[in-house]
Amino acid sequence: FFSPMLGRSLQLLNPVARLRAEVVHGFGRGSKELGFPTANLKICWDAHDPSTLTREERTMLDFARGHAAGIYCAFGCLEDGPDEVHKVALSMGWNPTFNDVKTKVMEAWILHDFPEQFYGRHLRLLVVGYFRQELKFESLEELKREIHADGEFCRTTLASDALAHHRSDRFLLSRPSALMEQGRQVHGTVHEVFPPGVPVHVDLSTVLLGLLPVPSDTARLLLVRHGESSANEQGLLCGGGLDPDLNAAGRNQAQRVSEELCGIIHVDVVGSSGLSRAQETADIIAEAFPTCTRAVIADFREMMYGVLEGASITDARSEMSVVMGRWRSGDMQYRVARDGECPDEVADRALRALCSLLRAHVGRTVLVVGHSWVNKLVVAAMSPGGSLTRMVDVTQRNCAVNVVDARFCESREEFRVLGVDLRAGEMRNARL
Repeated sequence: FFSPMLGRSLQLLNPVARLRAEVVHGFGRGSKELGFPTANLKICWDAHDPSTLTREERTMLDFARGHAAGIYCAFGCLEDGPDEVHKVALSMGWNPTFNDVKTKVMEAWILHDFPEQFYGRHLRLLVVGYFRQELKFESLEELKREIHADGEFCRTTLASDALAHHRSDRFLLSRPSALMEQGRQVHGTVHEVFPPGVPVHVDLSTVLLGLLPVPSDTARLLLVRHGESSANEQGLLCGGGLDPDLNAAGRNQAQRVSEELCGIIHVDVVGSSGLSRAQETADIIAEAFPTCTRAVIADFREMMYGVLEGASITDARSEMSVVMGRWRSGDMQYRVARDGECPDEVADRALRALCSLLRAHVGRTVLVVGHSWVNKLVVAAMSPGGSLTRMVDVTQRNCAVNVVDARFCESREEFRVLGVDLRAGEMRNARL
């Protein structure tokens, strides 16, 4: 991509930059003096301690510090508005034509006519490339002519087939309404167990990229099922009484979750049950977060299956069908195989231990690796209404991730489920 005026030539960013920032008041020159309405984006230059910034604020600050002043091509969308992706000419620098800019600023010229102001709203930008350096112009007319040329360059460049795939980037689709539309297109209807708006069975990164920062009175839980074990591979019932290791597929699943998470969020605590398959999954994920705290939660072990421990799923299908029928009818004290555990017992120990861990890490992100029935019970208990009978209809594939915000008041907890059975990459063949 090349333009003879000012030597405009697109240099693609690799990787592209995904920025989310609040639109704030600037100098007001865009519309009034220049005739190009731009959105001034918040950059936290005054942050003395970067650890106090949200992930989005750190990303903006890092981009502003690490990239050259100049003009960039981007795709963008405004949150809390129509699900539309627009072409954007992004300017970053000190506006040298003027003399009143003391810090590097970032201004987005969205190449679309908006009838309203959008101060205070958030803009998502997928920055794909840089195409010219920042210059000082001798007159406003010269500056206006070049800004217009910048816009035309961006319109033409971003309309090319080579960049068209960026318009459907998951970062731009992770607004709630767009996310739900994607879910309808890919998966039909959203899982009826959960209220409208809760993503189920979609890609993990799609949901993570759309999350707001963790509130100060809330702990964010990433609840993960362990990777595939040798018992899963063999089709065996594997509860808290068996302790098989992960197989090669399970280790690969855990690695994919680790890689996807570390590119998007920071995890402060990685916990797991004491069973080998959960501990190994957690250890693999924790490698991506060297500063995280590692915890083992004994009460997060899988439900005990009694005499059915290690039985073939095929052979035990009839008996387990009766068990799940009793659970679906509301009998939460009905035990597996008469001498195994019941849902009430598992929920009591698992929720007590989990809430204790979360309460101790308010304002942080906590990842816990659990098991099929334990995770199903936790998700059901934390969903609206808190009915454990819903657990029978909750899907938990190997290494699937569930996202829950746990808000702690003085004497009670409030839970908000943000995603269920989310998968990293394309782990479509994980066993249930």
